[in-house]
Amino acid sequence: MTLRDKRGATRIGTAILLAGALTALAGCASGGGGTSAAGPIALYTWVGSQSDHDQWQDFITLGKKVDPKLDVTIEGPSFADYWTKVKTRLSGPNPPCLLTTQAARAQELSGLLLPLNDLIKKNKLDTSGFDKSMLKGMTVDGTIRAIPYDAEPIVLYYNADAFTKAGLTLPGATYTRDQFLSDAKKLTRGDHKALAIEGGFFFPNAWAIADGAQAVKGGKLNLTNSKLVDQVQSYFDLSAKEGIAKPPANADGSDVGQAAFTSGNADMLIEGPWMYGSFASAAKFKLGVTIVPSTSGDAHGMTAGSGFGIAKNCKNPDAAFKAIVAMTDTSVLKAQAAKRGIVPARVDAQDAWAVGKTPEAYAAVKALLGNATAQLTTPTWNQVETLFTQYGVEGYRGDKTAKDVLTTIQNSVEQ
Repeated sequence: MTLRDKRGATRIGTAILLAGALTALAGCASGGGGTSAAGPIALYTWVGSQSDHDQWQDFITLGKKVDPKLDVTIEGPSFADYWTKVKTRLSGPNPPCLLTTQAARAQELSGLLLPLNDLIKKNKLDTSGFDKSMLKGMTVDGTIRAIPYDAEPIVLYYNADAFTKAGLTLPGATYTRDQFLSDAKKLTRGDHKALAIEGGFFFPNAWAIADGAQAVKGGKLNLTNSKLVDQVQSYFDLSAKEGIAKPPANADGSDVGQAAFTSGNADMLIEGPWMYGSFASAAKFKLGVTIVPSTSGDAHGMTAGSGFGIAKNCKNPDAAFKAIVAMTDTSVLKAQAAKRGIVPARVDAQDAWAVGKTPEAYAAVKALLGNATAQLTTPTWNQVETLFTQYGVEGYRGDKTAKDVLTTIQNSVEQ
């Protein structure tokens, strides 16, 4: 599953837990925005599967150990429907108090989310303990709109057995683009390409951020700046010029690239750290993890993640904020890292992600978090992703330049 999917559905299975959903809805009806005394606080989030529901329930169950008075119910649609239905839900009767958002969508939901700075100060929450890039991603117009629970730096997965067989040195917490390209060319053999590429702008953006380029400036879309154009062109060239990757098709889902990697049909894949457990289980080779390559070889991570916010029309924001504090406690995030594979947003909980991972994988994640930038977006970001999926294929095939593609998208979104 990709960040589009976590981005999407946060590490998930297939069927909605009907009983859980009905219980959540019943709980909401009994008291959407109250305290324990007035009724439970409703959490509106993406609930597209049993695994989704169980993840949110774990936050609540673990949060109760921090605050025994915590009383939160869960409701919501699938991830794909969440971003439109949340707006309708908040305008309906008995609206929920708690919302989830992602750093990449905080701008989009800014009109719904209560600025939290006063509540942070009132409750003396030390935000310095959270990943700085994620807090920046959750900040809109100078105010924090959500408290993050995870901070996921995008990584490069590789087939360590294939590297060893080819006589290549295994990359660690540093990896230059020159070395990456040299390795990839040695691993590419005819139809066997070293790198699997997924569609959309998410991973080209991670590639660009690794070298310091940005797609948003001053809160506005800035796709045609020369640094970003050069970075996206270099990513297109991995397929169109260097021949180390096959261009993705318009219809390809994230599962196509993932399957190519785990089956051994490709040796490398840029993806999120939340995929580690799934890849380790599916692959019949030793799984390696390194940074997204940069020109210097130094780590510069693009972080993506989610958090809990409060609806602007919440009738009891104080109780809602206390719920957030409990559900993002260090003990909660450590437990979720061990069980669910999230990289915690709290710095003092991040060691828990190392459980069940190789030391090299953890070293790469830590290096990326040590110099991280959140994927900053605009309210029109969905259009950017959709159009890049459509037009990017021509870039990977060499039919159009990155300047052509990005200019078309910029102009289309600004209309």
